[in-house]
Amino acid sequence: MRKNLLAVVAIAAILFFFVSCVSHPVIESEAEELLYPKETYIPQSFDWQEIHKGIWRFDFENPDFPIIYHAVKIDLTNPELTPVCFQGKKTSSFAKQENCIIAFNTSPFSVSGTKKQIVGILIDDKTQLSAPVEKHSALIINRLPGTQGLSASITQTQTPQAFENCDYALGGFYMILQDGVILDFKTRTHTSRCGCGVSEDGKTLYILVAEGQQPSKSEGLSYPQCAQIFKAMGCDDAMEFDGGGSAELCINGKSVLSYKVNRTQAASFGFVLFRLP
Repeated sequence: MRKNLLAVVAIAAILFFFVSCVSHPVIESEAEELLYPKETYIPQSFDWQEIHKGIWRFDFENPDFPIIYHAVKIDLTNPELTPVCFQGKKTSSFAKQENCIIAFNTSPFSVSGTKKQIVGILIDDKTQLSAPVEKHSALIINRLPGTQGLSASITQTQTPQAFENCDYALGGFYMILQDGVILDFKTRTHTSRCGCGVSEDGKTLYILVAEGQQPSKSEGLSYPQCAQIFKAMGCDDAMEFDGGGSAELCINGKSVLSYKVNRTQAASFGFVLFRLP
């Protein structure tokens, strides 16, 4: 018992040193599990609030952790949903311009001069706009045959075969949850995150955005912590999009984050409502 207590004290001292030096500490997996128990960032139950038929939101805040994150659950079989994709504009501007009920940032990018180049696959309504990067994962969204609904899946690697005949493909970084199993990352960095998860039947899409640009108020999450949340929400697979200063989630055309995101994201994706006659 004494050894465990001493270990926790030592880890806490190390973490304090890192937090004092940089905004987003890098810690070992064992330290994270000791210092951040699941109950500090996963509620006993998710109190989903409906914002439209088949679309719900959940907001979490623990000032003692500290962590703030926002989640959306989307029933993709809702025939009112129409996907929209955009490049080279702020997610918030895109959401307002297109009147999106939901919008979030997606692809990572590289910078050449003043231009941002999307890194990884991007397919918009069957048109490929960016080439795949095999080591990264991607969210695939397809129209269901004979219906007005959609289905989603996540591929761990971006191979050309994975995107044959797909309607939308949104590249990101790494898969963090696969078949209900949390994938291992030896070191953990707490920062702003944007990721997505999919139910086993592909009918429900989850979006999770963690705040991390004001660490004293919310220090963000690591990949495995995001995976834990996705699993608790009911996801079978989950992956991460671009995070850090790019992470953003908009609901009804407005950002839900507690701070303004100044970065212009490389790509954004969302849904508008098509009113049925």
